[in-house]
Amino acid sequence: MKSAAPPVRDIVLLGGGHANVQVLKRFGMRPEPGLRLTIVAREPHSPYTGMLPGYVAGAYDWDDIHIDLAKLARFADARFIAAEASGIDAAERRILFADRPPLRYDVLSINTGGVPGERFASDFVTPVKPIGRFLPVWRELTANGSPPARLGIVGAGPGGVELALAINHRYPGTRCTLLDANQEILPGLAPKARRLLEDALKERGIAVVTGTRVSQARNGELIAGGTSIAVDHALWTTGVEAPDWFAGSGIDTNAAGYVAINRYLQSTSHPEIFSAGDGSHSVDQPRPKSGVYAVRQGPTLAENLRRFATGRRLRRFRAQRHAMAIVGLGVSKAVASRGKYHASGAWVWSMKKWIDRRFMRKFSELPNILEETPKVSSELRDDLPTTVRCGGCGAKLGADSLNSVLNRLHVPVSSSTLSGIGEDAAVVQVGADTLAITCDGFRAMIDDTYRFGRVSAHHALNDLFAMGAAPRFALAIATLPLMADRMMEDDLFQMMSGALDVFTAHGVDLVGGHSAEGAELGLAFSVTGTLAEAPLAKGALSAGEQLVLTRAIGTGALLAGAMQGRTRAEYLLGAIDHMDSSNAVAARILREHGARGCTDVTGFGLAGHLSEMTRASGTGARIRANDVPTLPGAVELMGAGVESSLQANNQRSLDDFEISGADADAPALRMLADPQTAGGLLAGVPSATADSCIRALRRAGYATAALVGEVTPFDLEIVV
Repeated sequence: MKSAAPPVRDIVLLGGGHANVQVLKRFGMRPEPGLRLTIVAREPHSPYTGMLPGYVAGAYDWDDIHIDLAKLARFADARFIAAEASGIDAAERRILFADRPPLRYDVLSINTGGVPGERFASDFVTPVKPIGRFLPVWRELTANGSPPARLGIVGAGPGGVELALAINHRYPGTRCTLLDANQEILPGLAPKARRLLEDALKERGIAVVTGTRVSQARNGELIAGGTSIAVDHALWTTGVEAPDWFAGSGIDTNAAGYVAINRYLQSTSHPEIFSAGDGSHSVDQPRPKSGVYAVRQGPTLAENLRRFATGRRLRRFRAQRHAMAIVGLGVSKAVASRGKYHASGAWVWSMKKWIDRRFMRKFSELPNILEETPKVSSELRDDLPTTVRCGGCGAKLGADSLNSVLNRLHVPVSSSTLSGIGEDAAVVQVGADTLAITCDGFRAMIDDTYRFGRVSAHHALNDLFAMGAAPRFALAIATLPLMADRMMEDDLFQMMSGALDVFTAHGVDLVGGHSAEGAELGLAFSVTGTLAEAPLAKGALSAGEQLVLTRAIGTGALLAGAMQGRTRAEYLLGAIDHMDSSNAVAARILREHGARGCTDVTGFGLAGHLSEMTRASGTGARIRANDVPTLPGAVELMGAGVESSLQANNQRSLDDFEISGADADAPALRMLADPQTAGGLLAGVPSATADSCIRALRRAGYATAALVGEVTPFDLEIVV
């Protein structure tokens, strides 16, 4: 999907709403040379509003109603950044965040929806919008098999009525009460449709209180017009408010604070900003807040973003005067209303399901995004590398190639060098000081350049932590692909900001470096630290010790799957969080519990690094494959044939082990060869302190720390 032309303009999609996801799909189907897309979203999975009641009623599962933004972004060759904006600096064309550097844009599309108002500041009240925040709370409320016995639903529009009917359908033991400030419910629906729904509410025993506004919501009751209504929990469906930062960003808004847009879905004050969905207000065509309009805006938004970025005339969006509302009666029947017309019955429900599933299939059934293997002669095909190459530590040279080069070089060892070349860091004596020096880096394996900078810094520091050293100074080498100057500058700023944040937190001074243009984004660091004690070393294992792994493995498969559009967004973000964490405290805990032999688990996989340690120590080892913690989704991907481009080379290390208990193709076994980026530490700990070491690691936040085997006198063994 990649364009041959270097990007010269950034289109940033802020929010994963119903319109912005269509922009991604359309750009994926028809890329525009010279444009780079970025999606910034609070939730990695975007829920579809129209299917929420069906989900609550049990007609759909969680995956049915969500669009995986990471997979969709990969299809569109767009960057995916999981973050929540706190504002926009419209003058400087930057999106602001509370916990990371600002992100620049050339063209911006806002499709974030709204935020809960102040009346929701209570654990007793849950706003239904935004849905991404409602669903986790709903899962908690129904964790015991059903929601609270008495639910108040504030707002008796189509959304509130359909939600009440859905809850009643699935949980008939829950008593729902609908409350609305209007004298009658569903005022925008055709009269006959309204009567059908009123009859359905009455038949289901759903109470309706109208003509009075809820003035207070406190534990156990809703106060409406001086009347107390006893409820165990309240759901608020009356809509959301515009984020305060809309107006604070200097963009034109209406009186309620929503982004003011013209017929082209373009800000009335800033032509480079577009907006759609609930967060916008059309000055020329005002319409009620409804997901229907956001869906209809999507194609025009995509076309106008493309046209504006390439200097072409924009296309008008014409909003329909009346949107068809389809309200489900739980499951199997529904009522439709448009203008003065209505329809009802099982066929309406079937039509609603067909419309909703057709929309979702646009984002779940994506064309194959993998590049085709170049056509070459049969004599060359077997030696052709895979076309989808991994980033991170999956981009390392294989161990065999690396060892062959080192053996051919015959590198001389200075008398001041206290460690061998195979160690995680070089230990050298400089006067009275003992220094540990390392260098590490790779090409980018994630879209978020800020998080990539953080992961790269953690990864480089891990070599020193594995030696028991305290890092002090770092030098950087940054490589950036050819783009417009302002884009290269911002990518470098994002990447180095992430690295600097990590170094600063560890007391490391970034003292210089070098930048260059290259084929792909990449970052490397040389880090120097000091040693106050004898270094931890690969060759210091002793028979009888327990093998402690501080963190789960699986980043190789997850990152490879992400490149192929097969890793769930939540699993990808879990892997990024895993890589974006420090081993500093873990190294201290391991030493406190008697560890002398240690390494960090990186590109050669757990089995490869353990094999290195045992050769250097003159010992054997036994690994219990099923005790090795893995990241969510990694084993499933490995079982489905998704693996890093370094996997095949790494699996040669499994030949060093005697394998018992399973066939050689078991995913749990192959996972031991999975290359890790910014992985955990592997150490030998005396048996007497091993259990307390694991407890200490888990108390310190290393939740997946585990005993994965033991050091033996001679042979290498894997038990699956």
